[in-house]
Amino acid sequence: MNSKIIINLSLMGATLGLVACNNAPKEETRMEKQVDNALEDITQAKDDAAKNMRALHEKLAIRLVKVEAKLKEPGTTKEQQQEWEASRVELKDQMKRLEDGIGEVDRSTNETWKDVKEGTRKTTEDVDNWFQRQAEIIDRKTDADKDKDGH
Repeated sequence: MNSKIIINLSLMGATLGLVACNNAPKEETRMEKQVDNALEDITQAKDDAAKNMRALHEKLAIRLVKVEAKLKEPGTTKEQQQEWEASRVELKDQMKRLEDGIGEVDRSTNETWKDVKEGTRKTTEDVDNWFQRQAEIIDRKTDADKDKDGH
């Protein structure tokens, strides 16, 4: 009787071993798919962050061209020149922040992306808020509401 128990236990152990080995490739494939999906998500998030920063940079570049044109207009007072020059310097500073952020996104690895993502999100929000405030200031100075936002 002991030999029957030993044989049955051996057969049961062998069967469990075969079942476990049979499930291993399925589990490995599932894990590979999860890793691939996570990498795709990171790549997409990096692309989106860089795209948003580039779009905002383009808005600032357009505004910079307009400010530089104002600086060249004849008949502007010394005070107006100083204000436009201050705007030009601030625009360039904000553009540099975005350029630095885009560089960080481009250089980030999958391991560093979480920290870079948070920093670039904050930079983008800060610069965008600054840009909106500047538009409102200009609207007040020129008695215009070109963006029709009520400010």
